Amino acid sequence: MKRLQVLLFALLSTTALARGPDGTLALIQTPNNGIPVIVKPGTRFEALVTEKTTSLKLEGPKTIPLDATWTPLPGGKMRATCTVPADAPIGTYALEAVAGDRTDSNSRSVFVRESFPKTYVVAHPTDTHIGSNRNPRKSDAIFSDVITAVNGSDAAFVVITGDLTENGNADQFRSFLKALDRCRLPTYVCAGNHDRQGLNYEQFFGPDTYMFWFGEDGYISFDTKDRSFASEWGEQDAHLQVFRRTLDHARWVVGFSHRYEIGQGMRSQLILFVDNPLDYLIFGHWHRDSEDVVPWGTTPYTATAAAINGTMRYFVVSPRGVRSRRSERVAKIRER
Repeated sequence: MKRLQVLLFALLSTTALARGPDGTLALIQTPNNGIPVIVKPGTRFEALVTEKTTSLKLEGPKTIPLDATWTPLPGGKMRATCTVPADAPIGTYALEAVAGDRTDSNSRSVFVRESFPKTYVVAHPTDTHIGSNRNPRKSDAIFSDVITAVNGSDAAFVVITGDLTENGNADQFRSFLKALDRCRLPTYVCAGNHDRQGLNYEQFFGPDTYMFWFGEDGYISFDTKDRSFASEWGEQDAHLQVFRRTLDHARWVVGFSHRYEIGQGMRSQLILFVDNPLDYLIFGHWHRDSEDVVPWGTTPYTATAAAINGTMRYFVVSPRGVRSRRSERVAKIRER
C-alpha cells in the first residue's frame, strides 16, 4: 500500500499542469504548493482565483468535481468556497480550474486526511538560499537532502521560513519549486529578505500574510521581508488583527516568519505579543539556533539554524504546548 501511495504521488507531481508556463501563479492563486490546505472529507476550504471558473475539481487518488459558492473580492478576484465530499479518498490532490479556454492546476495544494491528531510534529527547515554558492555543494542538492529527511520523518507538515532563494530572481524560485515538489508533506512558506526582488515572491506564492488551521491549532504566517521589518504602513497589521481574532478559540496559536527583530513595527508586536499573545513563534534568518521570550510579552520563540548549512529542526505540538527538538544535521554541505 505504501509503495502504491508513493507511485500515485509521483504520477501526480509529474503529470499535473503546474502554474503558468513561467512557473508563476495563474488562474488559481491559492491554495498552492507553498500555501496548501489540509482538510478532512466532508469539510470546506477556500480557493482564491483571478476570475470565476466554469469548473473546479481535485485531481489525485480520484477525480473529484467541486461545487463552489462564489464571493467577489476587492480588486476583481473571486473566492470559491468548496466542500470536499464525505467519501473523498485520503491523499494528495492538485486543484484544477477551467475558465473559458484556460486550464490551470496547482499540484500539492490540497491534502485530504482522515483526522487531526492531538499530538503531532512540525518540520522546520529555513534559509534554503537556493542559488547560493556559499558552500562547496550546490544549494539545490543540499535542499534535496533536507526534503529527503522530511519525507522520512514523522512530521505532519512543513514550514519553511524565508530566504528561500539567494537573490529572489525568477530562476531561483523555479529551482526552489522543483525541489519543494519532491516533498510528500504539505509545505507552507514565507518570504525572507533574500527573496526581495520586485514582486517575484508574490507571483510565485501569493499573499505574504496568511493563516491556516491544523485541527484545533491555528498558524499565522507574517511577512518581514521588507527592510522596515513589517512596516505599519501596509495592510499586514489589519490582516494580523483579523487572523488573531479568528483564531481566538484555537488550542494553540503559532506564528512563523522569516525573522523576529525588536525593531519590527510596534502595531504588529502589540497584536501578536501583547494584546492577544501568540503561544509560540518560529523563525530563521539568524543562521544559528536560539531560544528566548519576546522582550515585551510571554511568547517564547525558537530560531532555527539555516538549511543551506545542512540543518533543520522539528517541533512537537501536544495538549501540553509547543516544544522544540534539537536541531539536526540532515544534509552534507561538501561534495562526497
